[in-house]
Amino acid sequence: MCPSTRPPPGGRVSRAPLPTSRPRGRSPTRQAGSCPAAPRASQRVARPRASGEVGAGNAAILPTAGSKMGLGLLSAALLFLGGSLIRPERSPLPAPGPRGSWRKPAGGQGRPEALSSGRGRPQAPGDGQLDAQDCGTAPLADVLKGSRIIGGTEAQTGAWPWMVSLQIQSGRYLTHVCAGSLVKKRWVLTAAHCIKDTREPVMWRVVVGTNKVDGTQPTTKKMKVKAIIIHPEFDVDSYVNDIALFHLKKAVRYNDYIQPICLPFGVFQKLNRKTKCFITGWGRTKEEGNITKKLQEAEVHYISRNFCNSEKSYGGIIPNTSFCAGDEDGVFDTCRGDSGGPLMCYLPEHKRYFVMGITSYGYGCGRKNFPGVYSGPVFYQKWLTDHFYQASNKGIFDTNILLGQVLVALGLALALLATP
Repeated sequence: MCPSTRPPPGGRVSRAPLPTSRPRGRSPTRQAGSCPAAPRASQRVARPRASGEVGAGNAAILPTAGSKMGLGLLSAALLFLGGSLIRPERSPLPAPGPRGSWRKPAGGQGRPEALSSGRGRPQAPGDGQLDAQDCGTAPLADVLKGSRIIGGTEAQTGAWPWMVSLQIQSGRYLTHVCAGSLVKKRWVLTAAHCIKDTREPVMWRVVVGTNKVDGTQPTTKKMKVKAIIIHPEFDVDSYVNDIALFHLKKAVRYNDYIQPICLPFGVFQKLNRKTKCFITGWGRTKEEGNITKKLQEAEVHYISRNFCNSEKSYGGIIPNTSFCAGDEDGVFDTCRGDSGGPLMCYLPEHKRYFVMGITSYGYGCGRKNFPGVYSGPVFYQKWLTDHFYQASNKGIFDTNILLGQVLVALGLALALLATP
C-alpha cells in the first residue's frame, strides 16, 4: 500500500483553468504498482511563480506587471460601458388595478358599449405615487387661458405639447388614424382599438410637436415605433380595457413644443364636475363631417357615474374602469378621429395637467345625454408602470441588455486576469 500524500499547506490546488491559478506540470510516468515519490522538504508542490516565470513542462506564461495594468484599465472600461447599458432607471411598482368584464351590446348599432364590471373593484383613487415631476406644463400657453372637436375651436401651436398624431404609412404618404398622449420620452398612451387592424410597428409613425395633422410645421418630429403594447384583455368587440402603449425607437427631445403630460396616479380622486378639463383632437367636427387638418380643443367637465349609467343615458353599461366627460347637452364632444387622445384636467394645487382619461367611444357624436366615454389610466396603473419598469431595465424591449451583459462578462474575465 502506498503511503498517503497530504496536500501542501494552504489546502487543495485550484482546478480552475485561470492564468492566475497554480500551474500544474505534467504528471511523472510511473510503472504499475509503484508509488509516487514523496516531495522533498525543500520542494513545494505547485509553487506559485513570479510574474513571467515558466514552469518546467508547462508552456503557460502569466501576465507581466505592465500587461496587468493594461488589462485592469480595459476591464474597468468594459464594466463601465456594460453597466451603463443595463443600469435600470427608477420606477415605482404600485399595487395592481382591477380587471373589468364586458360584453357586446345587443342590436350592434353605434359604437361598442360597456357592461358593468363583474370582477373586482377599482383601485381606490389616490393609491400609488404622484407622477407629477417635469410633466403637464405647456411653456407657450397660459394654463387657464388661450383658445379653447364638436363645439371646439382651433388650438394654438404649442398649447398642448403632449398631443401626438398616430399615423399609418402607406407608400410615401401618412394618414392620421388616432391621437395619443406623450407620457414619457419614449412612451405614448392611446386607445387599443386604434391599433386593432394594424399592429405592425413598422407601419406607424408618431407625429409630435405639431397642431397640423399633415405635420408640415418646423417644430414637427416624426418618430418611428419600436413596439406596440395592447392591453392583453382588450376585447375588439366590446372595447373592454381600451388602452395601449406605443414604445418609440428613439427618445424625443423635449422643447417648448414637445412635453409629456402627467399620469394621474395619486390625484384621480380630485376629479369632479368643477375640475377644468379639456379635450383635443383632429377628428370630425360633426358626426357626419370630415377630419379637420388643425388641432381642435374644447372645455368639458366630468360627468357623474350616476348620470352616465342612468336609464336616459347609457343605462348601467359604463364599467368601473371608465367614466364619462363632456356635457349633458352634447355641445362639446369627441368624435371619430379623436380616439386615443387625452382628457386633460388641470389641477391648480399642482399647477399641471393630468391625463385623466383616454378617448374611447360613445353613442354617436355630440348627442344629448350621451357624452364621451373615457378609459381611466389610473385603473391600469400596475400594467403601465410594469411596462415602463421593464423597458427602463432594458428587459423585453431593448437588446442592449444582451450587449451590456457580454461587456460586463468580458470585463470580469479581464479583471481576473489582471489580479496579482
